[in-house]
Amino acid sequence: MTSIDVRDLTKEYGARRAVDDLTFTVPSGRVTGFLGPNGAGKSTTMRLVLGLDRPTAGSAGLGGRPYASLREPLRIVGALLDTGAALGSRTGRDHLRVLAATHRIPDRRVDEVLEETGLAPAARRRVRTYSLGMRQRLGIAAALLGDP
Repeated sequence: MTSIDVRDLTKEYGARRAVDDLTFTVPSGRVTGFLGPNGAGKSTTMRLVLGLDRPTAGSAGLGGRPYASLREPLRIVGALLDTGAALGSRTGRDHLRVLAATHRIPDRRVDEVLEETGLAPAARRRVRTYSLGMRQRLGIAAALLGDP
């Protein structure tokens, strides 16, 4: 298991500071959520932890390593940032199958997470036909795919 380690993390977009000298550790095995008002820096912090953005200062890592250096990140970290990440023309099952194939995860795991999230009955429908709640569950299924 891997802890989340954030040290002196700062992110600026021009003159706007989105994250200001943030430090925290989340012990391994904990399910954690960030709470705060719009604009508090929650999504920016997660983007920095996941290596989707570069910090202005400080560091963010998993078990002392940057996310990008993890050999099989989907097996270690489950994260949901955006429910609109799936292509609307794909079925929910195909979206998960592509993720599984690119991360060497067996197809049977796709069916397991579809069941776990209650999406099995809609697995062969196009994502564009999903309600917001179904798209959110598809994102959760993707986050759980590697059994982090």
